[in-house]
Amino acid sequence: MERGGTVDYWEHGDARGPGRPVLSTLLDVFRLRQYFNLITAARTWAEGVREDAGLLSDVRRAAFTLPGEGRRRVELRPFGPPEPFSVEWLGGKRLALMATGGSGALASVVGAARALEEAGVQPSVISLCSGSALFGFPVAAGVPAAEVAEFVLSFRPEDYVDVDWSTLAALVPTAARGFAGVIRGERIEATYRRLLGDMRLRDLPIPAYAPVWSVEENRLEYLGPRTYPDLSVARAVRMAIALPLFVEPVPLGDQSWCDGGIVDIFPVRPVLELEEPCDVSLAINGFYPPGFVGEDARGWQDRRASILYVASQVRTCQQAELARVNLRRLAASTEVLMTEPVPYHKVRGVGFYRQFLNPAEWPEFMRSGRSTARRALLGHRVDARTGRARAVQTAGSGVRTTGVRPEKAHRAAKVSGAPREPAPNGPGVRGSR
Repeated sequence: MERGGTVDYWEHGDARGPGRPVLSTLLDVFRLRQYFNLITAARTWAEGVREDAGLLSDVRRAAFTLPGEGRRRVELRPFGPPEPFSVEWLGGKRLALMATGGSGALASVVGAARALEEAGVQPSVISLCSGSALFGFPVAAGVPAAEVAEFVLSFRPEDYVDVDWSTLAALVPTAARGFAGVIRGERIEATYRRLLGDMRLRDLPIPAYAPVWSVEENRLEYLGPRTYPDLSVARAVRMAIALPLFVEPVPLGDQSWCDGGIVDIFPVRPVLELEEPCDVSLAINGFYPPGFVGEDARGWQDRRASILYVASQVRTCQQAELARVNLRRLAASTEVLMTEPVPYHKVRGVGFYRQFLNPAEWPEFMRSGRSTARRALLGHRVDARTGRARAVQTAGSGVRTTGVRPEKAHRAAKVSGAPREPAPNGPGVRGSR
């Protein structure tokens, strides 16, 4: 179309109105971020296939098994006999159990729940996200940690992976209309119904929440007893893990909902706003480097294909910053015991997908979740004069628990996130107030 001596290139209009310029659509600043996502995803998968052929085996085994191929052997009982311990300083205080997303690495939630059982402490609220919903909702339903462990460790690929072969086969003839995920998600819901029946969110003995994202309205909501009381827990689990392009969106009402972890990886609203505020938060970071610091991309200008490293940072910049902001908000209102039971490299890149498809390491993640939670709770000290937490160094454990006043929470969160990689002696725990 020519106007005033210029030529505009337009894409076709639709029922909602006239078309838009093609270049305007392609170069929209928000669409550029999508291009960075695609670049980074392609690079991540290429590196993973090159560096770890096991990824292909995990994907294939999740999609179908070969004749005569047996099940993977996975340890079903990761915990020994209970080892009770006392946390007198928690007497009369409300404790929140919180977790990021992070695929199978959040099996560590089960270990943290086991530690709380051994301490005789029941969380007042549980805040979950994405992968942690697989493990945290059964805990909130009152299932003992050992039983939750056996339940999830007994998963076979067909219990939670249902590839939508018919839709995949029709991608070209249908021009991919309606396609938004490789896995349907129906099996994961059915599997959790076998454990929890038709329990509704309002029936949970411990209030639990997880963020979900609306495709149609591009907004975030939190599934839980005060927001969606009549929703089944099994459906909530399915919605919470519906990662776009990986698992199909789940219909609810007149909208389609996906994993809210793509926006809010460390949800604090359930603890600070939706439920009565808590005094202490036992938090698990199973997704980002310690302290949500983000990856270190120094020297990107000197690397080949530098744009790939820029793309990686752009892809996560908003999510990582929101996680840091949420941590500061939380530390300003509650005492935070931050644990990082799983080394970051386990979920970095294609590790995220491998830890979902292959549960072989889940038992160790559970044990690590238990041990770091126990150290966080036992390493806590309160100054008898001020009633405030004070720094404690636990000899030989690689654990440092630090408590500061709320007005210094911003600084504490920043300092606690200084390490770029887990300490050589293993997963760590940090606390702030």
